[in-house]
Amino acid sequence: MFDKKLVALSLICVVLCVAVVGALIVVNQKDYELQTKADQISGLEDENLSLESQIATLQFNISDLQSEITSLNNEKTALENQVSTLQANISSLQTEVTALENEKSTLEMQISALQDNISDLQSEIVSLNNDKTALEDQVVTLQSEITSLNNEKTTLENQVSTLQANITSLQTEITSLEDEVIESYQLGYDAGYAQGVEDGAGSGWYIRDPTYDEAIDFIDSDRTDENEYTDDYVCYDFTADFNANAFQMGYRCGFVYMEFLDGAHAIACFNTTDRGLIYIEPQSDKIVDVAVGRIYIGGIIVKMGIIW
Repeated sequence: MFDKKLVALSLICVVLCVAVVGALIVVNQKDYELQTKADQISGLEDENLSLESQIATLQFNISDLQSEITSLNNEKTALENQVSTLQANISSLQTEVTALENEKSTLEMQISALQDNISDLQSEIVSLNNDKTALEDQVVTLQSEITSLNNEKTTLENQVSTLQANITSLQTEITSLEDEVIESYQLGYDAGYAQGVEDGAGSGWYIRDPTYDEAIDFIDSDRTDENEYTDDYVCYDFTADFNANAFQMGYRCGFVYMEFLDGAHAIACFNTTDRGLIYIEPQSDKIVDVAVGRIYIGGIIVKMGIIW
């Protein structure tokens, strides 16, 4: 009985030992599994930290990418605008190309026409060269004639010099004669005036300056301008007759003499009571404006005077 109990205890001990060993094995297995899980958890935490770091990096990269996307969108918009501008430029260039092609066609036609003209001009050049040869021969002939004419010119210049000397002498004589005529007229005028004063003394006859209207009426009525200019009836005679007719009407009329560089001339004048001095060309009955230094009948007046 004791043996059975011992056996039973032994069995129990064996069972307990087996159970303890099994429990230890299980505990060890659990510890291993727990350690493995802990290691896995640690690994996962490390991976989580790595992933969080990667996520932060990715978020930063995403922010940069968004900025780049915005920049790229702006560049895209700018490029689209450039493309639109380039398309417009291409359209304009195509139009210009078309115009240039038309101009090219026109120029080609002009070149063809010019080539034809060149051919014609070459023919004309040949003809002109022939004409040139003929003209050169004529030039030689003309040069000979020019030499002959130069000789004749020299002879004529000598003759002209002689004639100019004669003209100078004649002008001196003419000036002297004009002075004598003026002096004679003055003497005759003074004598006639004195005689007229003597003849008219006590008769109520007198000479006066006319008004402007009276002078114009007399000029219109006077017929001296109808006389013919001849070698024997010149400007002095026209003026003398005009003055005499004015005297007969009771008007005081001046004898105006003018000297030019190469001659002289005579006209008349009235000292009107309302408009002052007026000058009259007796040959045409025109009121004229004369003074020293002015041009009259083609010459410059260098000297002038009035004889009343």
